[in-house]
Amino acid sequence: MEWAVGKSSCCDLFVAGGRITAKRLCIMFLPRFALVASLFALLLVSACTPSGVEVVGETDEKQYQLAKGYQGQGRTEDALSAFLRVIDARRDAPESHFEAGYIYLHSMKDPVRAIYHFERYLQFKPQAPQATQVRQLIETAQKEFARQLPAQPYQGDLDRIDLMELVKSLKVENDSLKRDLVAAEKRVQQLENVVGGARRVPTAQTTVTQSLQQTRQPVQPQATAPAPDPASAPRSYTVQSGDSLSGISRKVYGTPSRWIDIYQANRDRLSSENALKVGQDLRIP
Repeated sequence: MEWAVGKSSCCDLFVAGGRITAKRLCIMFLPRFALVASLFALLLVSACTPSGVEVVGETDEKQYQLAKGYQGQGRTEDALSAFLRVIDARRDAPESHFEAGYIYLHSMKDPVRAIYHFERYLQFKPQAPQATQVRQLIETAQKEFARQLPAQPYQGDLDRIDLMELVKSLKVENDSLKRDLVAAEKRVQQLENVVGGARRVPTAQTTVTQSLQQTRQPVQPQATAPAPDPASAPRSYTVQSGDSLSGISRKVYGTPSRWIDIYQANRDRLSSENALKVGQDLRIP
C-alpha cells in the first residue's frame, strides 16, 4: 500500500489510488472511539460500585430496639419518639406504626393519631394474624374519639356511635310513617270526592291518623347492658381450651378490644398473641 500527498491539499491522503481526507477519517473513527471509551467508563464504575447493600429489618433497627427498651422502663414518651424516628427513616414500618398507635390510644389519649397509625399498619399487613385485633383497636379509638366530643347525654348508658345507628333506623321508620300518612290522606281525599261530604273529611283523617298511631308504636331506645367494672376484673386468669386473647378480654372486661393490654402485661410469658397454652396463668392488668 502506497501513501502519497496530493497537490490539491496538504490534508489529502491517497490510499491505493483513492483519496481520503483527514476530516473523513475523523468522521469514520470518532464514533467508534467514543463507544469504546463509554464502555470502558461503564466497566470502571461497575467495578467501583458495591455489589449489594445490606438491608436491615425493621425490628433490627437501632431506634426500634431502643424504643422497646424505653417501653420496658416505662418511658412512654421516649419510646414513642423512637418509634416515630423509625417511621420517618423507613418506607415500611408496620410494627412501629402499631406500637405508636397503641401508645397514642392508651397513654396519650389521642385516638385520632392512633387511628392513623393503626390504619397504616393494615396497609402494610392487611392479612396479618394481628389484623383483626388492630381493626378492633380502630373501633375502640373511634368510640373514644366520640366520647371526647362535647355534649354527651348518653355517655353513661349508650355509646354515641350506637346512638347514631339508632337515630338512622328511627329516621327510616319515620319516613315510612310519613309515606303511609300521605297515602291515607289521599284515600280520604278520594272518599271526600266520592261522598261529597266535606264535614266527614276531618273525622276520617283523624281516624286514619289515630289508627296509624296505634298500629305503629315508636321504637324506644334500649339501654345496653353495663359493661363489667374493670376494677372488679380478676387479677389473673387460667387459659382454657378454645380461649383467645380477645375472648379472655371479653370475659374479664366485657369488650374484646383490650386483648392488647393482656398481651402487653404477659410479654414475658407469651411469645406472640396466639401462643396460649391450656392451664397457663395470665396476669390481668
